[in-house]
Amino acid sequence: MQYLYKVTKEMEMKLHALLAEVQELKNKAREMEEENVRLRKELAAIYRAELGEETGGGTTDLQKGFFNLLGLYDHGFHICNIYFGRKRAGDCLFCMAFLRKEQEPAVKAGYEA
Repeated sequence: MQYLYKVTKEMEMKLHALLAEVQELKNKAREMEEENVRLRKELAAIYRAELGEETGGGTTDLQKGFFNLLGLYDHGFHICNIYFGRKRAGDCLFCMAFLRKEQEPAVKAGYEA
């Protein structure tokens, strides 16, 4: 009976140690997520400031917005609504479709043959 008590006590100590590790990982993940959000906001602000200086006068707000998104995409970030702000590993079809859509001239309401 003494042996069973000893084994269960050791198992309990291991479980407490494991629980402490899980808590530590959980806290680290939360900290990393908060830092990620903060860095994304800082990055967006920096790109807005840089692109605002580069575009100069004479451009509309819509053009400035497009140039901001294009700059983010060129710097390796997603601009699509699915992965916005995340780092790209390669080309993204959603981002490219969005850019293509924004570059197309406005379609007239009527059909001209």
